[in-house]
Amino acid sequence: MYVYIDLLFFENILVNYGILSVAEKLSGMASTAWRKLASAAVGTVYLVVMLTCPSIRSLYTIGGKIILSFLMIAAAFPLRTIKNLFKALLSFYITTFIFAGAGYALMSLTGQVIYYKNGIFYNRFRSDTLLLILTISFGFLLVRAFTDLFRKRIEKESYIVNACISIDGRSVSMPALIDTGNTLLDPVTRCPVMVAELDGLKELLPPKMLEWAKNWSQTDNAEISIEHDAEWTRRIRLIPFNSIGNTNGILPGFKPDSISVEKEDYCFEKTQVVVCICKNRLSAADQYHAIISPEMVSA
Repeated sequence: MYVYIDLLFFENILVNYGILSVAEKLSGMASTAWRKLASAAVGTVYLVVMLTCPSIRSLYTIGGKIILSFLMIAAAFPLRTIKNLFKALLSFYITTFIFAGAGYALMSLTGQVIYYKNGIFYNRFRSDTLLLILTISFGFLLVRAFTDLFRKRIEKESYIVNACISIDGRSVSMPALIDTGNTLLDPVTRCPVMVAELDGLKELLPPKMLEWAKNWSQTDNAEISIEHDAEWTRRIRLIPFNSIGNTNGILPGFKPDSISVEKEDYCFEKTQVVVCICKNRLSAADQYHAIISPEMVSA
């Protein structure tokens, strides 16, 4: 059988890029399209060299492939700590195994003839492009099912970050839970919404604003629209929400100057965001005092 290097190169670039994109989501580490493309090219060049230079036996060993994975991860992600390195490697290996299993399963289910030579599988599929599309699609579905299955088993501490709210030169910090179920948006600006406990905002909000937050449903917004509180009147937001037992709820809130979220070695700053105020405790174990959406910790 014939192997076309140009077609093999193109297909492996796509597959490697897809694997790295999924590994990025799985690990929670940020990357760029150019870094992932460069990393995908490293893996593809390695494969081409394996095919064209079979005399280099070290390329077929486990050690050679481990070195390749280190090179690809180093090219794709900014590895500032050993912890980040192992997190990226684990996500990369899990995604690779799932994609490889998806491709092999599809070839087996469709009754394709599969060849194995020099550590590489080949097949006689009528359309390599169709197999590529099916493999990537099936792989993404398997990874999604895998992450959904195990996401709930991950300790909540790994999703707790430090959030800092800033207004007029003042700021307060509090632990915040990244909640994938938090899809609240400002209906006017479509900005993401952070929910914070009222007690954690006492050092940030002026007395009249605190009083309004406690009794906003019985208070006319105009009552705080006096003298120096006029600026706060412009910041006020009322965010509708739905929850179990409350299908038409309203949360009082305000628009800060910015919110910065520290997650591991990264700091994400958002200026287009709304902070909603909750009078009740959000965590029974007092692990966090605010809830944010995943959108607030994405580049």
